[in-house]
Amino acid sequence: MAIFHSFRKVSALLFTLLFLYSCGGDKKKSNSFSNTYIVPKTETFEVTKQENTQTVSGKVLDDLESYNAETGTYVFSDSADEVEDLEPGKVVLFETHSLRKVTSVRKESGKIIVESEYARLTDYYKDAKISYSAPITWDKSQVSAAKMKIGTPVATMSVPMFGFTNPQNEGEEEQEIESGGDSELHIALERDINGWNVKFELTPEAGGKLNISLTATKGNLCSIKAEGFISSFTSNANIDIQGGETQSASYSNDGMEGEMEVKFAAVGLGSDIAILEIPAEISQTILINGIIPVTLKLKANLKIYPEVAVGSSSQVSMKVKYNSNIGFSYEDGEVTSRGDVTGDSAEQTGDSNTATAGIAGMGVGVEFPRIEISMLGNLIVPYILLDTRTSSYLSTGLLDNRPCHTARCKYEVHVGVSLNFLNIASINNDYKAFENEKNWVAPGSHCND
Repeated sequence: MAIFHSFRKVSALLFTLLFLYSCGGDKKKSNSFSNTYIVPKTETFEVTKQENTQTVSGKVLDDLESYNAETGTYVFSDSADEVEDLEPGKVVLFETHSLRKVTSVRKESGKIIVESEYARLTDYYKDAKISYSAPITWDKSQVSAAKMKIGTPVATMSVPMFGFTNPQNEGEEEQEIESGGDSELHIALERDINGWNVKFELTPEAGGKLNISLTATKGNLCSIKAEGFISSFTSNANIDIQGGETQSASYSNDGMEGEMEVKFAAVGLGSDIAILEIPAEISQTILINGIIPVTLKLKANLKIYPEVAVGSSSQVSMKVKYNSNIGFSYEDGEVTSRGDVTGDSAEQTGDSNTATAGIAGMGVGVEFPRIEISMLGNLIVPYILLDTRTSSYLSTGLLDNRPCHTARCKYEVHVGVSLNFLNIASINNDYKAFENEKNWVAPGSHCND
């Protein structure tokens, strides 16, 4: 990834925002990445290829009619002469698109079909020093021509392993939305997910902010609203390969400022635990040396942990602000997470009230931003996320008449790392990079007695 010694200019200077959900296969005449890319501000690209490799230029993607990332099947028009002579067994870099090991090439019904299997970056490069530093911004001028997709709503009604969910689909079809040309980009999604009505909005504004509004309601029982923003930031990465082995790798999102305010109110909700994965993503693609795409996908998740019995109620309102430099580094067989969160503060912006005849409470978690990073279509960082959790709890202390009424705001940074594409199969883990919390205790409470 990037501070380039060898500098190649890329023809496209703008990038496209895509709304995607679970790539699987792209059935349209277009590659899996946008036609235009973010150009790194600085980059380094010093490489030596392995012997059993080939390269296909990016221009041949004009003849790519479909690509299935799961099966590795490319379908080209018969004018794609450059791929007709690809040799099975070769590791092939399809510039600006993907890296695969070709298993067969055939002509069928006037098409050229290329079958392939998984390949790692070290299968293609024997030695490499690849790095970049690139701005990720939300300026209107850069997103006005965005293409967007909204996918299938998903929900998990139990607590999964942190960071990795295996939700169940609700069966809705993926939709594609075109932005209004030069008009201001405003993404709005409203769906019913497992009994919850979820509304999700993303709006960029002048100055490089991306505003978020996320609401979830369950009839008259519960209302949750999260509002905030993230700023523009800088994406930095570095890979060092020697003798076909990755010696070091790092990635970080630097200079991101953010704010998140969460408000909720619930009456007799019950005890269902819900993890709602918002079926929308924003993707931005950085192009290294004009040939290697690194894609950042921005996501959001909502987690609800209620225990509000019939006849009880719970509500709270809290806000978190922060500045951050977040990522990871790999060296000498070990991963070190980085979670430099500064200037962070948590404040209670509204009353925390819980009414109950016994014990009741409610917690709401918002994962935003949740950023995924992939290279040549291969996942390297499943997530870098800020998880903001707010909660309200009341124990009336009926037996000893000593009530406890508290509210809490806890925020954590987690980094998920999966380095198989860099030939480091042993690294696939979640790392907590930062955590902090603030507690409020109502007057007259005896929570620690």
